[in-house]
Amino acid sequence: MQQHPIILLIQKVESCYSKDIQKYFAIIKKQRTEKLYKLLASAKNEEQLGRSLLFKKLFGKTYSEKNDYLWRNEIRLLKETIESFLIQKQHEYISKHNEAYNQWLLVQMYDKMKYLQGVTEQTEILSKEKHEYASYPFALDAQLIMALNLQHSIPDVAKRMEAFPPHIEESIRTLKDLFATYCSRINLSIALHNWLCYNTQTVKHIEPITAYFEEMLAENNMSTFYNHFSNTFSTDFDVRISNINKAIEAIEPIAQKNKLQQENNIIIQMALGRELSANGHFPKAHEIFTKIKKIIDEDFQQHRTVFYVNYVTNLVKNRMYKEALYVMVHEFSTDNLLYKNMLLQNRLLCYLYLRDTLQLEKFINYDLDTAPFPQNYMLKVIKSAYFYLIKEYDTAISIINSLLNAKYAADNMQYYQPVSNIYKKLYTISQKNSLQKKWSDKDIKSLLDGITEFEKTSPVEFKKVSVYLWLKEEIENNLVEKHVPRIHTTN
Repeated sequence: MQQHPIILLIQKVESCYSKDIQKYFAIIKKQRTEKLYKLLASAKNEEQLGRSLLFKKLFGKTYSEKNDYLWRNEIRLLKETIESFLIQKQHEYISKHNEAYNQWLLVQMYDKMKYLQGVTEQTEILSKEKHEYASYPFALDAQLIMALNLQHSIPDVAKRMEAFPPHIEESIRTLKDLFATYCSRINLSIALHNWLCYNTQTVKHIEPITAYFEEMLAENNMSTFYNHFSNTFSTDFDVRISNINKAIEAIEPIAQKNKLQQENNIIIQMALGRELSANGHFPKAHEIFTKIKKIIDEDFQQHRTVFYVNYVTNLVKNRMYKEALYVMVHEFSTDNLLYKNMLLQNRLLCYLYLRDTLQLEKFINYDLDTAPFPQNYMLKVIKSAYFYLIKEYDTAISIINSLLNAKYAADNMQYYQPVSNIYKKLYTISQKNSLQKKWSDKDIKSLLDGITEFEKTSPVEFKKVSVYLWLKEEIENNLVEKHVPRIHTTN
């Protein structure tokens, strides 16, 4: 029963609202439903989730096929109760963070009560502030309600006929804004799809929806935000950054009024930090991540995993190894396999940069093949570097050779293989010269040529990958300067 939908739902509720739902049960006074919830929420194993056992505890009698309807009915009631609780929570959240929502609710109630003055007043407010709150659905609904009420509010037919056109025109303008907003959101999905196509080299490109409706699309802050967000999936860094900044400029004034849009503001700020970090602007990225860290911890926990992985990655690139380790030990962890391995990669990189072979040894026995690609590839590269540090060159070379011979890497990660080749060259030359105080000029040049060639042929983001940054530093700063003190290279 562990994978039963009701169990999965309860797990999500417990992780987000465990205290709140207990208060809710206390108010609604559904004792049996509450008891079932607690039994399911507190179950530690499959045995405690057994239907017969739960039925006995719930109804005080033995389960049978004949009385199965009681069990099914109680599960249905529990699901309905949880959903009612979630609806209430969402209502409270929206009501607290978006004033336009409350105004729309008032329009609904005033219309029900036929308090036409109230309908008019709230509709005028919604229409006036629709851009500030990006409240186009609420504004349009209110405008249509008000238009229908003209039938009752203006008895004189001639005056009523005069009143209709301005209302209709305003509704059409709002509809265009709403349409433009949703079109731009669809464009964002299209951009995500096209970006995946680009990265996987598949030909399934979809044209943006603006190509079909360009003449109908209004321009407002909300549609501007989504359209610029869509354009952040460009292959050009400057284009990405420009569009991210324009998206931020569009969403920030709305987020100040409509707190529900603060999430979009945070998402685009995270994107800015990630792009800056991926392209070598590590201090600037750190400023962005530091600015939004507290906000994410307090208000947007659903984004903590992605945020912290990027935050820690950038700490490592900023050479803030102790800070990165502190975050991973004391502030954040995750069970998500993908992100768990990303954090492991960062932890190992910290120890690698610090040349802490004792700590590296503790973690390299982790089953790296369980990590998804490309994390497993990068983790194995770091593992090979550990054996290099302890001068077990044969093992280091063997690990790198297995990566170079891996077909999946050659097919999917064309820029990782050249990095592995440089690692192999480093290990081979180090092994050959392990007893020499001074390496040959030929060997030094061979390593530097490998770096130079990779720099020439690789995109910026691949030149800022941590396993390459460590390799570059090891060759240019540690080895070259150690064996040829007079040679100084530039980045």
